[in-house]
Amino acid sequence: MKIKVYFTLLIFSLLTSCCGTHTEVKYEYKGVVINRIDECGKTRFYYKNNQNQNSGKIWVEYSGINDGFSGYLKFYENGKVTLLSGDGDFQKENLDTTHFNYKRILAYERPELNESVCQIMFPAEYEQEKNKSSNSAVRLTYNIDQNDWW
Repeated sequence: MKIKVYFTLLIFSLLTSCCGTHTEVKYEYKGVVINRIDECGKTRFYYKNNQNQNSGKIWVEYSGINDGFSGYLKFYENGKVTLLSGDGDFQKENLDTTHFNYKRILAYERPELNESVCQIMFPAEYEQEKNKSSNSAVRLTYNIDQNDWW
């Protein structure tokens, strides 16, 4: 009986400790790419241009059923990208702000979805649906892991 209880507890702890999903999204506009990786309650954004420059990262952490983030990626003609957000606890590390920047915005400062602006959201399925109806020229590639049972 003791072995059954320990085995059950072991299986339960393994199942509840694994995050399960791994999603990757690629945002591309005129030779500049922002790569997004979602896993285990954390989303990271990385900048990449034609010169493969590392311009640091921006990330957000979240937990719970009603948690997440929303915002925008705004691409500029000079290759710079700004992540604009009012929802989510975003942080940044080693940013080269001549290429990649973060700015917290208020609701009235939200940009219009246009050729060089796309929406970012968690979960990525909501973002994908929202961006389908925009006229953005930002090319979006989604690789969404549907295995969220483990």
